[in-house]
Amino acid sequence: MPKYLRYQDYVIRDGRLVGEFDEMYRDHTDPWEQTTRERFASEKAVALNLISRLKAERGARVVVELGSGLGDFTARIAELGVHVIGIDISQTAVDKARARHPSIDFICGRFSDHEALRDLKPDIVVMADITWYVLDELPAFLSFFKRDLPQTWLIHLLMTYAPGIQRYGAKFFTDLDGIKRYFGLNYLESGLVHYDRGARSWFAGRAAALDA
Repeated sequence: MPKYLRYQDYVIRDGRLVGEFDEMYRDHTDPWEQTTRERFASEKAVALNLISRLKAERGARVVVELGSGLGDFTARIAELGVHVIGIDISQTAVDKARARHPSIDFICGRFSDHEALRDLKPDIVVMADITWYVLDELPAFLSFFKRDLPQTWLIHLLMTYAPGIQRYGAKFFTDLDGIKRYFGLNYLESGLVHYDRGARSWFAGRAAALDA
């Protein structure tokens, strides 16, 4: 029997971060419907298009996905002809991703392990819907990213919520404009895909000037 019937309760419960990610992946087969519904998420298609554009126009070849989960989106990135590495905090998720996609590199690691990211020297870092879970670590990450990886592109996807729904993280940001101000990058593109409970935001940006 799973500890909680809802996979969401392993992550954020009663307005606070729980972060029991490994337990979640042990107890639930497809959290966030990564292998089914998420395949057709419009903002994921936007992210794939942005990676293709950065490959064609800027020579991007190495992509790191932070929070790669079961690896299905990582595999779709690999289909674009780039070298992609998936990193997830859950060893169970990494093991499942390796079994599902044996030709792709998956690593168990923490968001706060900046040395690992520096060593990988990515042209693109993808953060797809993980930001709510790393808010406390975000200031240190952004400081590192701007200082050590100024030429690296960040493709960021995040669900935002209609007024009155969001309880966790509202002091950081609540919409795309707030997200962009908080990250403080130079943005190539950004936008929203609207859903019934809010919107999924996306942007591509980096610390260096866009024409550098």
